[in-house]
Amino acid sequence: MVPASRVAARLADLSHAQLLEIAAAGCEASTQVRNRADAILAAHKPLAQWAVEGVLLSSDLVPHLLAPLQLEDGAAAAVCSRWAEGWKATSEGRRRLRKVALDFPQELLDTPLLRMAVTPGGDELVVRSGSTVRILGRDMSSSGTTFELSNHHGEIAASEEFIYASMYNEIGCFTHAGTEVTSYQLNDLSNKGIECLTLAPGGLLFFNLYDEVGGPEQDEIVALDAQTLQPRHQFGLSLLDCTCGMVVAGEELFVCDQNNDRLQVFSLAGEHRRSITGEWKHPCWLCFVKDRLYLIEEQDYEKDEEGEIINPLMGRRIFVLSLQGDTLQVYTHPVEGQAFETLCYFDGKLLAPVRPKVLGGISGIGGGLGPTVEMVALSGA
Repeated sequence: MVPASRVAARLADLSHAQLLEIAAAGCEASTQVRNRADAILAAHKPLAQWAVEGVLLSSDLVPHLLAPLQLEDGAAAAVCSRWAEGWKATSEGRRRLRKVALDFPQELLDTPLLRMAVTPGGDELVVRSGSTVRILGRDMSSSGTTFELSNHHGEIAASEEFIYASMYNEIGCFTHAGTEVTSYQLNDLSNKGIECLTLAPGGLLFFNLYDEVGGPEQDEIVALDAQTLQPRHQFGLSLLDCTCGMVVAGEELFVCDQNNDRLQVFSLAGEHRRSITGEWKHPCWLCFVKDRLYLIEEQDYEKDEEGEIINPLMGRRIFVLSLQGDTLQVYTHPVEGQAFETLCYFDGKLLAPVRPKVLGGISGIGGGLGPTVEMVALSGA
């Protein structure tokens, strides 16, 4: 390497314009050089007081200064209280899904039928992997609570007191230690099944009641008392055809009406309010985070005359929607042949387990077949 003294001697012969060109190139190429330049400028060429007060601390201009910054520039919020307010005011524009690292327990990914629920307050993640239920903390380590649900392999939901799990025609209510408290069971001769457990404010537990031998539009939503599992009311019959997921957003229940390619929106009392359609098809799962809906689709099995899947993107996409149904972003899994299984928001991240697509049969989304190959964690929700 050329000694620094020789470099300095050679640079001394250059013109001001040439030195400026070299300095600018060095700042662009090296973060270390740029930081050094910023330190020298701050010491010898500080901003004028009018610029600090009239620009950097202006309540009108600060939002314009911070709006272009991305999530990784979050240190800007710590500069001062005015910048913290400006960062919060412009945060909506940074809500774009980005993949981030997550150390999720691998043993929970290697078994079928992975389902997740978050306890109120968001401090614990309840994971059902096969028949095993484990409660995880924010660091993804187990809280020490692990138990088996031998007869409840379907959906789960979690409240401050209880964990709810379904299996075909039954819902069980358990303590966080795994002790069964009560249960709800359909008539064995009813030919009906239970899917899609969803808790709502006011002590309601919603589930989808489907007719195993009926034709289209035979689904119905049932609301139970979350403490006693006694029925409150039923609604949606003749409107829903293959309900595959639902979520409570504010005072409304959003339901995936898969075969009708739409979301049906009800009040918590069961009044149908509106339908939502979009560029997505066969919606199968929903997650609600801060006034936005996150939707995934069932994968497409339909093939063209050449035997190719007509829409290979279905199942690989997460649609970010407003509550009115406008598409704000579409996140696509980069690997072809993968399908999102479920969605769950925990510790500031959208968790989305991914399984290989099963062509010509039931995918991991609907049937939970095959191992989960990865847990995708996305920030920006």
